[in-house]
Formats: sequence, C-alpha cells, structure tokens
Amino acid sequence: MFIGIESIKEAKSEVNIEGEGPNKSLLTAYLSGFMIAISPANIVFWIGVFGPVLVSSLGNASTSTFILIAVGIILGIFMHDMVLLGFVHFTRRFLNPTFIKWVSISAAIALFGFSGYFGYECIKQVITFISKA
Repeated sequence: MFIGIESIKEAKSEVNIEGEGPNKSLLTAYLSGFMIAISPANIVFWIGVFGPVLVSSLGNASTSTFILIAVGIILGIFMHDMVLLGFVHFTRRFLNPTFIKWVSISAAIALFGFSGYFGYECIKQVITFISKA
C-alpha cells in the first residue's frame, strides 16, 4: 500500500527524463526500495529461483562450499539488480513523460489491488485460525 501511495504522489510531480536526482529525501527513497525488497513476491521469487540450488548444495557439499554458493547467489542477485537499474536508467530517456506518468498510476492501481486482495486473504486466514482455536 505504501508503494502505491508513493507512486501516485510521484505521478503528480514533473517527470525527470534527463536523469537528474529527484527531489525526495534519502529516507523516502530508502523506504521505497526496502519495501520493494522485502515484498513477499520478491522473496518468493528469489527462493523459487535459488532455493533448489541451496538445498541440493546443502546435502552434497561441505560448509565452506555451501557458504561459497550462498555468497555467489547473493552476488548474482546484486548483479541482477544493478543490470535492471541500469536498464531502467538508460531507457528512461527514450520514453514520453506522459507515458511514464500513466505507467506509474497504473502500477499504483495494481499495487492497491494486490494489497487489498492479500489484506483480505490475511484477515480471512486470521478469522479461520481464531474460530478453530
């Protein structure tokens, strides 16, 4: 929900295509990035991608090999994020500011939908859990 609200607020502001620094605090930028990084979808994605590798290496490798594989996975995730950020940074110059605003608003609406759905499912599960107790 937080990211959706931030996305709507950002859509009202002037889109900066030249790549200059945005006029928001470091804390706000950090919180936005942190909320994306700890989102359940992101965590499930990375566990789904690298979980089987870690599980198979845990049974077949020594502790040092397992740690080396885990560090390699973390470095791979970091490299993936850096390439993605670079792609967004360089392709942003080719997009129309109006298009960027509408994508931002559409993403916010989708985030509101997902947060509403998962909030409803959470409440439903809590009610089921309480009624069984």
